[in-house]
Amino acid sequence: MSQSQYLDSINDIISERITIFKENNSITHKNTIPDNGNFPLTNNQWLKIKEVICVYVDMRNSAKLSATNYEKSTASVYELFTGAAVRILHEFEAKYIDVKGDGVFALFNKNEVFRALTAAVSFKTFAELTFKKLVNEKIDNINIGFHMGIDQKTVLVKQIGLKDDQSRDSRKNEVWAGKPINMAAKLAARSNDNELWVSDRYYKQLNNDLVVKSCGCSNGKETNEKQELWDDLDVSGDNNFDFDKVYILKSIWCNRHGKEWCEEILKLDNE
Repeated sequence: MSQSQYLDSINDIISERITIFKENNSITHKNTIPDNGNFPLTNNQWLKIKEVICVYVDMRNSAKLSATNYEKSTASVYELFTGAAVRILHEFEAKYIDVKGDGVFALFNKNEVFRALTAAVSFKTFAELTFKKLVNEKIDNINIGFHMGIDQKTVLVKQIGLKDDQSRDSRKNEVWAGKPINMAAKLAARSNDNELWVSDRYYKQLNNDLVVKSCGCSNGKETNEKQELWDDLDVSGDNNFDFDKVYILKSIWCNRHGKEWCEEILKLDNE
């Protein structure tokens, strides 16, 4: 690095970052995401949290919306999609929620497998029945939809940025290093509007008939014939994923039993 290549202040920043890079990191092991949002900011101090679950949702075809040509419609669509996503995931007590462009991801602890699923299916139901209908009635020349994915794995996390002081606004945010957010986003990108894609390492914990089989209804009518809800897909040859199989859910909450099923599934995390 040439000293004349940057401003002196930028040279100082780069030199500091290189020094920190060469130091050993301090890793504190945690079983759960901090409830108080107390993530490290000090250099080289990270938390390692076991088996965090990431629910990732984003909007399909949002790139076709324009803040120039469709400013009011674009604002309304983002307000509906992102606003609902954040609030629904919050209602299911996600331990961390972040917005990335038109995407939202929520993190749950390893012992909240079924809570994460009920949150995802609740948003999926909203997205299919309400979001798509309202938006495609409002904007008839763009087919707007959604993507969803879930993965689970251990992460490293800390805040990276600048400390607050009297002369500067907050310029820091949490950085989550590890697979689950990245994989959940990639799963979501592969999904269609009526699908929720989850990794096999997350799916293997959904070992209950309330989750893997239907309530016995078909088109709103009770048939007492419970159907398998999930399809599987081999992705062992896809380098985008670090697992071999995904499971795909196409159903939403039943209009007769959805509330009841959601309440019962939420109880499963405590068993």
